[in-house]
Amino acid sequence: MPSLDQTCFVVTDTETTGPKAGQDRIIELGAVKVQHGEVIDRFQSLINPERTVPKNIQRLTGINTAMVVDQPHMTDVLPDYLDFLGDDVLVAHNLSFDEKFLNAALTRLGHEPLSNDTLCSLRLARRLLPGLKSRGLSALSTFYDVRVNGRHRALGDAEATGRILMRFLNQCAFEHQIDTLDELMRFQNRSYRNVRSAPPHIDRLRNETLPALPDAPGVYFFKASTGTTLYIGKAKRLSNRVRSYFSGIESKPARTRKLLKKLRRITWRTTDTELEALLLEARLIKEKKPSYNRAQRRYRRRPFLMLDRTESYPRLGWSYRLENDTAAYYGPVRNADQAELIIDMAARRYPLRECDDDTLRLGQRCLYADMDRCLAPCEDDVDADYDTAVDQVESFLEGRSSDLLDYLHDRMHDASQKLDFERAAQFRDGHEAVERFVRRQQLWQAPVRRRQGVVWYHDDIDGTMHGLWIRHGRLCGTTVYDADTRADAACTEAQAHIDTWLVGEEEMDVTKRAINEIRLGMHWLYRHRNDICVVPWRGDLSTFQAATRRAWATLRGDDVTAESEAA
Repeated sequence: MPSLDQTCFVVTDTETTGPKAGQDRIIELGAVKVQHGEVIDRFQSLINPERTVPKNIQRLTGINTAMVVDQPHMTDVLPDYLDFLGDDVLVAHNLSFDEKFLNAALTRLGHEPLSNDTLCSLRLARRLLPGLKSRGLSALSTFYDVRVNGRHRALGDAEATGRILMRFLNQCAFEHQIDTLDELMRFQNRSYRNVRSAPPHIDRLRNETLPALPDAPGVYFFKASTGTTLYIGKAKRLSNRVRSYFSGIESKPARTRKLLKKLRRITWRTTDTELEALLLEARLIKEKKPSYNRAQRRYRRRPFLMLDRTESYPRLGWSYRLENDTAAYYGPVRNADQAELIIDMAARRYPLRECDDDTLRLGQRCLYADMDRCLAPCEDDVDADYDTAVDQVESFLEGRSSDLLDYLHDRMHDASQKLDFERAAQFRDGHEAVERFVRRQQLWQAPVRRRQGVVWYHDDIDGTMHGLWIRHGRLCGTTVYDADTRADAACTEAQAHIDTWLVGEEEMDVTKRAINEIRLGMHWLYRHRNDICVVPWRGDLSTFQAATRRAWATLRGDDVTAESEAA
């Protein structure tokens, strides 16, 4: 029996006037020859069916009666197709349909039915891709990213099926060690339970490694046979996350299937919490730069809004860096455009100066003052009004005020009423950016340097309570309590954790790694904002302990009043 590399496959598709081979007729016949992993020849012809083309077929294929009335009859087309087919393997998607029409045409013309070896790509799909919900030609084309030029036309569908067949042949060779046509023929008729779903190294990992995975947060490492780390990922539950790679392998994206093809060893490192796993993953990806990790390979700059109240007349600005200076930093935000947009929207409501210190010292009124976007401290005595405006900006930056959001909403509505839709769109975009910023700031209601305290998180799966201790907006320590632990125990330990993690004179870490961890931590907290309770540290232990008891009761669904009375 020839090897698959030597075998020539003729992938065929027919368009017909209906579904019944005995009554309906072929109106188009298309085929491609596939050999050595490429299309080497094509055949296509419209056919006069000697009857009208039904409207539903016209809508489906775009072929109407006028297009086929002058085309050759099956008597002339079929011999050319048989020459094209020769003794090669006949392939079709849902082979029984096309084969019945071809054999019916042969019988009407006095020929014997086809005797070629046949292969059904639909049968192969059912055995190779059991994880796909649909294995029709459209679904397979989407899955394999095969572009169909002329869907529901014979040649277009035949060519798409041919390219999908090439993928199937590669998968058969890799996953099932099928090298010959005889093995492939037997494989397409094999019962589903007898189809081996993975190569030996995948079975080995399933049997030896997956059972040892812990049901805990952590980071996992996919490694090649040489020990090179191919991929690093994090998980809330290592066992569930890693196991997901090994179910329905055939339905995974192409990049994941390539990764699994090279995978030979899996290791992991557990953490106490999911947030720790997220931060560890980000650091290790930047250190090792695994080839299959596309995200987080380098530090991304995110701007922070900044306000320095020690200036003579404070300004609202932004910076990519955090500094150990007198300014208060808020954020981060998505990019510089978002920072500029938020500052512009705030300037329309709060008339702080936008000039630099040298310009301010000139004492000359500027355009912004004429536009009522600056109180003009350069020429007027506006200290009291300016302090009020700074207080309002600070309240907005800390997420304690919705005044700016209300203002932008009203301006958007007014512009829309006046049919000034371009201006309304500007205020709409500004409102969305400001709202996104304010929602994130509401978690702590403080600038980065003053984001200090504990974030309580209840794990609904095992009932444990996680304490994420935050200093300068960055995770500095964690505590995990069993499901039967009471809040009083956490409150008793609170002073020790505060002394260890929250108090001290050291300055905020402003390295790239620290800033990245602040960004990742804020993103994680915001994403879980409905499942956490933030207890800030403001210097008073009794207030901190009372807030902790309320947080535990809320997260665990206890009676807050009863918990407080018990304390």
